[in-house]
Amino acid sequence: MKPNVFKYSVLNVGIVAAMGVTGVANAAGPAATTTAAVFDVVSQASATYTFDNTSQTATSNKVTVKVSETGSFTLLASTGAGDFNENLTINPQADETVDFIHTLKNTGNVADTYTINLSNGTSDDFDYNTANSTISYQIKNAEGTDVGGPTTIVSDGMGTIPLKAQEYAVITVTAKADTKRVIDANGILTVTATSTYLAGKSATETSATNTDNAKTTTPVYAITNSATTNLGNKNFDLQNDNAFVDYTITVKNEGNIDGTAVKIVDTLPDGLVAIQSGEANYMAPTSSSTVTPSISTDGKTITVEGQDITINDTITLTFRAKKDTAAVKTSKFATYVVISDSTKDNTVFDLVDSSDDTNQAGVVENNYETDIIGNLYKGKGVDANINSIIEASSQTRQLDISEGDSREVALLSDNIYTYTITNNGTDIDEATIADQTYFTIVPTTQNDKVTIGRVFVDTVSDGKYVPADDILLEKIDLTENYDLNVATVDGLTPTEDVTISVEVKTTGLGNNDGENDLRKFEVMTISVLPQGPIKSTPKPLDVATTSTTTMQGIDLQKFQATADCGTDVSTLTWDNKETTAAAGQCIFYKLDAKNTFTTANNDITNVIVTETLVDSVTYQDDFVSATDGTSDGAIESASGSPVTGTYATLIFQETGTITFSAKVSQTGAN
Repeated sequence: MKPNVFKYSVLNVGIVAAMGVTGVANAAGPAATTTAAVFDVVSQASATYTFDNTSQTATSNKVTVKVSETGSFTLLASTGAGDFNENLTINPQADETVDFIHTLKNTGNVADTYTINLSNGTSDDFDYNTANSTISYQIKNAEGTDVGGPTTIVSDGMGTIPLKAQEYAVITVTAKADTKRVIDANGILTVTATSTYLAGKSATETSATNTDNAKTTTPVYAITNSATTNLGNKNFDLQNDNAFVDYTITVKNEGNIDGTAVKIVDTLPDGLVAIQSGEANYMAPTSSSTVTPSISTDGKTITVEGQDITINDTITLTFRAKKDTAAVKTSKFATYVVISDSTKDNTVFDLVDSSDDTNQAGVVENNYETDIIGNLYKGKGVDANINSIIEASSQTRQLDISEGDSREVALLSDNIYTYTITNNGTDIDEATIADQTYFTIVPTTQNDKVTIGRVFVDTVSDGKYVPADDILLEKIDLTENYDLNVATVDGLTPTEDVTISVEVKTTGLGNNDGENDLRKFEVMTISVLPQGPIKSTPKPLDVATTSTTTMQGIDLQKFQATADCGTDVSTLTWDNKETTAAAGQCIFYKLDAKNTFTTANNDITNVIVTETLVDSVTYQDDFVSATDGTSDGAIESASGSPVTGTYATLIFQETGTITFSAKVSQTGAN
């Protein structure tokens, strides 16, 4: 689950107005004063539109204008352009640190002293040692010039910073994590600034808090080791001196940083030896990278050293082996791949991962993978060694599935996905009896607004489920499995196929002030799972394909600016954060309605955008609309509140913009 990380914290307090006092002063300097009324202008827009003959809705974010407030300080979190101390990185080893940068600014008109406190967040994966973490800062004046030199606070996660009016301090919090962590382990740190001045005035709010977080970064390797004999199956004919085994090893970095100088070693079992150059059936070892695998002189190990594997990159290695004098019919020929890497400085291999996760040949694993259920399944770095096992023993078995597809659909939609399962083996019928071959349909990247419905065989090929004509498939009790025999009845002869249809329904929302499912997706995987040998021929490899369902529609965003009424909107700076306005000024609003579909033929029609103004402002009758594409701008339905504009069409990736303004009342109500 992604942590709820606040982008920044802004404290905005009207001290004297809140106390009912004017003209107050003290030794620290004059307090903030105001005689104007204080009220909020809160507004929000909504839209309805039609896609594929289905009505859809969208809601904008709320924006608030504080009229005539005074007195504030800000605590902003950011280590760079736009990251706001969110999901910074930290090494998985013990005693590592991460720097969080904050800017504390005194935007009032009196000198103040701020107490800085560090504390660990809740609902995360690890804590920082706040007592051994440090806080350092550099004060700057309003022009950005340093005031004095840098200062370090070493006081068990607490210290004070004095700032004159309009001065600000750039704060570096160096947070230390004592313990070893797994990949993506999330550590949340809260940084709080408390104003001495505001506390002394008994203000309602005296503190501002930023929530930082860092995630553990490390390579995580998914190792797949598979083997195929010269017969194209798992049968190794010991009576054939020309028999051989082709091995394919894939190593994928499923971590969140690149792996560098990685070592890959595959060790052959008793009874097998790599075929060397000059020997019969020799095939040179290959790699999908520029690093060439090497075979040891005794032919028992294949090694790759100094291999770089970037995030989501997959390295594929191949080599060929034959029997040696130790091979017998009862031998279990299985090879094991071991990955060694350094997560920090390429000097010490602190990461060790085996392809079968059982510490074969005395290899003790040490990785940073995330266990989901004990050690049986891992969220990242799932290894598969079972397909490397061959047995001494010319029937062939192969089941294939058609490629899935990816679709963009409306927030509210009904869809049918189809998959064709084909028997591409020779001389063997598949799924002729119950429990011989299963298939599963599961969300591998899940979204609760995307639902997998009925699974059926569309016997009349009309693209929908008809109870009288089609075969409805049900899961086997207490499992995720469907039985392929039910779909085929008599099984699949070689080259024969069956098409499985799957209903997928979406029930998403497009609310930028709450739950917004636009651009969110679910990946659905359908896997074919043979269950055992047929006529003594081992089961073929499991095969799978995926389909991605992405919800799209209208993304309605609202922005505002404050200025004198009649100001040219092209000169305004738009924002969706809280701002201020003086009574008598105008609040300018901009509504952006974007068709988020990314491919053609996904036009959205009859997009109606509505804005209802509050009583404390007066509409200025200056509605303007355009699009950034070929479609026409919105047509205003009527002048006044509610302000309503209708787009006839917005094509894919096109944004329609509406601007207008409303004048702020002198009294807070019209």
